[in-house]
Amino acid sequence: MMKGIVLCGGESKRMGSDKGLLTIGPCTWAQLAARKLERLYIPVLISINETQVATYHGLFPSELFVIDQVTAKGPLTGLLSAHLKHPDDDLLLLACDMIDMDISSLRFLRDSITTFPGFDYYVYCREDFMEPLCAVYTSSQLKKIHYELENGSLSNFSLHKLIKQARYKTLTIRNIKNFNNHNTATL
Repeated sequence: MMKGIVLCGGESKRMGSDKGLLTIGPCTWAQLAARKLERLYIPVLISINETQVATYHGLFPSELFVIDQVTAKGPLTGLLSAHLKHPDDDLLLLACDMIDMDISSLRFLRDSITTFPGFDYYVYCREDFMEPLCAVYTSSQLKKIHYELENGSLSNFSLHKLIKQARYKTLTIRNIKNFNNHNTATL
């Protein structure tokens, strides 16, 4: 099974405030991302850190929360925390600040695991640059990464580097604007 994960748990250092709580139209960026993933007909979870629980409780039911519980760094923290909560599910990750992402790109990403079986990751790429914050992470590979983290052999927390160390399927970006990552206050 696959679950959608809206990644909201970052520190928002560059933005200066919680990106998931910024609004576009009538909803927050986190709600917008969740609504897009819901259109894929997969269960959706919201990845947050402990300090965000009270604020996000007003936006989503608490049973959708995945609260950071691993000692990793960056987006890997939310990804592995979601994996621990749902260890048998593949995870389609979408960062809350990718507000321009379209449904057809998400649908193609979701379907790629069936269309191109046998990879550890499914990730959009442009030239040599990967987009790991809109990608599919298989449960089998997440188990390996978590094992390495737990036994102290995981030395790099970069999603880019982890992906490059395994078998990954690159997906072609059709519209680069969909992958704008709004992570600074100049929107």
